[in-house]
Amino acid sequence: MRKKKNKNQKTVFLENYFSKKEGKQVLKNIKKINLIKTGYLDSMDVVNLASLIQKTFKKKIDLSKEKVLKSFEKFDLILKLIK
Repeated sequence: MRKKKNKNQKTVFLENYFSKKEGKQVLKNIKKINLIKTGYLDSMDVVNLASLIQKTFKKKIDLSKEKVLKSFEKFDLILKLIK
């Protein structure tokens, strides 16, 4: 019997953000794509998502740092920012 994967709160938060923004079908490929180059996130989305992360998880997101900004290109890198 396979164990059901338990998704943590941060993964669910990001999946909900993208499914509300783009529809549930986006979740199929969300971890494989560059979110900025494919247009799933634009500059305003990055600012809004960073603000939501800060409010929800009490985690400071400094968008003036290039490494932090580049993290918004990939789903898993955004998760790392939150942790």
